[in-house]
Amino acid sequence: MLRTTSVSELRSALASYLEQLGEGPLVVLSHSRPAAVLVDPVMFDGLMESAELLEDLLDGQRAIAEYLREPGSGVDAEELFERLGM
Repeated sequence: MLRTTSVSELRSALASYLEQLGEGPLVVLSHSRPAAVLVDPVMFDGLMESAELLEDLLDGQRAIAEYLREPGSGVDAEELFERLGM
């Protein structure tokens, strides 16, 4: 279950809320509507890594789909490494 707090409660007990972020995300409400979600840095880093991995997977799927549409569009791995100076 997500924990919630209001902006005014967050202001009055910020240090305490920050200490509790290891327990999970905190949804900050403004006028009874979500205004922000606070997460601890480890969770944030994990979310960013997951998003980057998903982007890489999508790029790979797009490249495969393009190659299947136009097989001549591919580049040999040795040629690629040569172009990259490796």
